[in-house]
Amino acid sequence: MSQQPRLISDDGDDDSLDTGIRVRGGKTPAAQLPVAEVLVETQLPHLARPFDYAVTEADDAAAQLGVRVRVRFAGRLISGFIIARKDTTDHVGELTAIERIVSDLVVLTPGLRQLCEEIADRYAGTLPDVLRLAIPPRHATAEKRARQAEPEPLGAVERRQICDELSSHPDEPPAFAAYLTAIVEWLARSGHDNAAESGDAPESVPAAESDGQAEPDDAAEPAETAAPASGPRAAMALLPGSLPGTGWIHCGLRAAARVLRTGSSVLWLVPDHRELAALEAALGDLTPLAIRLSADQGQSARWSAWVRALQGTGRLIIGTRAAAFAPADDIRLIICLDDGDENYLDQHAPYPHARQVLLSRIQHTGAAALFLDYNRTVEIQRLVRIGWMGEISYPPAVHRQRTPLCQLPPDDLPPQQRQRLPELGFQLAQAALGRTKQSPAVGPVLVQVPRAGYLPVIACAGCRAVIECPQCAGKLEAASQTGPFACRTCGFRAETFTCPQCSSHAIRSVVAGIDRTFEELGRAFPGVKVIRSGGSHIIDRVPDEPSIIVATTGAEPYADNGYALALLLDSLWPGPGLQATDRAIARRMRAACLVRSWQHGGRILLMDDDPSIRQVITDFAPVTWADEQYEARSELRFPPAVRTIGLRGERRAVAEVVAAASEAGEVWDIFAHEEPYERIIGTTIASGSAVTRRIAAEIAARSMRREESVFARVDDPDVL
Repeated sequence: MSQQPRLISDDGDDDSLDTGIRVRGGKTPAAQLPVAEVLVETQLPHLARPFDYAVTEADDAAAQLGVRVRVRFAGRLISGFIIARKDTTDHVGELTAIERIVSDLVVLTPGLRQLCEEIADRYAGTLPDVLRLAIPPRHATAEKRARQAEPEPLGAVERRQICDELSSHPDEPPAFAAYLTAIVEWLARSGHDNAAESGDAPESVPAAESDGQAEPDDAAEPAETAAPASGPRAAMALLPGSLPGTGWIHCGLRAAARVLRTGSSVLWLVPDHRELAALEAALGDLTPLAIRLSADQGQSARWSAWVRALQGTGRLIIGTRAAAFAPADDIRLIICLDDGDENYLDQHAPYPHARQVLLSRIQHTGAAALFLDYNRTVEIQRLVRIGWMGEISYPPAVHRQRTPLCQLPPDDLPPQQRQRLPELGFQLAQAALGRTKQSPAVGPVLVQVPRAGYLPVIACAGCRAVIECPQCAGKLEAASQTGPFACRTCGFRAETFTCPQCSSHAIRSVVAGIDRTFEELGRAFPGVKVIRSGGSHIIDRVPDEPSIIVATTGAEPYADNGYALALLLDSLWPGPGLQATDRAIARRMRAACLVRSWQHGGRILLMDDDPSIRQVITDFAPVTWADEQYEARSELRFPPAVRTIGLRGERRAVAEVVAAASEAGEVWDIFAHEEPYERIIGTTIASGSAVTRRIAAEIAARSMRREESVFARVDDPDVL
């Protein structure tokens, strides 16, 4: 039975509290709450729980809840976090003392801990795994410098200027002004009276007001205490208009200004460094308020930015996936660009998606939300359909005027010609480069190439058989017309080629990569500047002048005033996966949104032969596609209407985990495959949290019993 603290009279020899706690090494325990529960940073599932350590008298003041510490664990010095202080312990015998308080800075705040626990539960992971993603490695010098930083003052005049300088733009749909009005009114009701100075004309609010609305996910459970009234939430599919590719910056800043002027914080996620650089360049007077938080920062810069966000010395937090867990507690608006981008999916266990992290934050904090995109993911469309998120759309009358004119190649064009520049494409490029008498628009030309390398797929020139790797049967690629030849799968390399069927040494191109296309365009357009963007050399922006920019998908630079023409070469084969066509559409839309509108002479030549891709790009209707897909996948019980869980391990062990999961909620088999054995199960949205928590508990129990390990992956986008 645990002993209770015993008060010693001031008249006695000992004026401290006798806690009854014995500390190894004869150290003196703290007078009050001498026991700390420490969550150690371990990768073993069954050890992902708090352990009791003694707080010495010397460390008492610094050993606050949420600080990072170093403790002895299983004979090693390991990091951890104090998550509780208490009087007693169930541990029998002497307690080991905390070795060292790393810093008195409270890094694991209650809000961040709640968020990390929820993400761990949703993805059947452990809290230490999520904390490794959420809290970067410490840098002492950077921390000292960041803690000395003062918050940027924001006077009344500056508050007005923030909104006045970000005036409305003709490309904004009327519903966007209504969304801004909804933010202002919500902030005023929440006690932020400074927000009421905005003069946006009130219209019907397109975003869902919170109370009583359906929840975005089963992981977002109601809090024990009443949550504040939630802010407006909306998804907006942008059109290029007169701000090709950059309209998201203008709309996001307009919304962020309404919150920043009240002294609250804004969290803004973008997919990669290209968008981050464009956003930073457009901040203007908001730059002193901004904090950049991204994985490509060095340890010093990232920790400094993280500490500043924690302390509130910067109120506009911008970043990539790494910023999703930003520790600011007063975030009143969350903005996300292109939520379907693959960069948002973390490749470390438990593989959380940044979109889900943001949705969890929105649900629990009541923050307003704005999801901006030129595309529309089925996941966001689900939230629109269930009423959890509103929609900002353009009137049909202006839709065509603000999108480029999309043209298709002749129907009788041979398949092998789709990777090359057809006659129509050559004519359009000549006009866009100003080489014809009549040009609808003159400026840079974007050539999107789906594949890297020179010749990613080759065939024998004699028998025309596709050349395979002699070691792994993968496709061989060539670095030039004469070699060398290599296999990306197994690393095989050869300087020469001999066909195993006809003994020919000559090759022919099956698919051209960016290097071959770059070379051919240089010959086809002599005197024209040709720029390459892809691989390790990605360009952020190109000037508004006649030139040709050859880029792989995802590496397309922004163009000042937009591209006059986009040639979307080859055919993006969607592949067999459930989300393959979604991704192909998103990649084509990424290039299409960089082109000037039809009003400004923008043109697109789309070489895809997939009917779905053609329909979406020519009509610029990604929302219609997403809505149709959600309807179809709901009927078939496919994601995102349901949850999927992949379990990998020995067959009997996986079966035992599935049996345990079925006790927590409804589950069903989707499919299984061998070598290694993996079983994919589905569960309903309503049962999702209970099922994933049960799976995580079962995996931890198996780890503790040293039984066969089972690995879980929740909502893997490539599982179907």
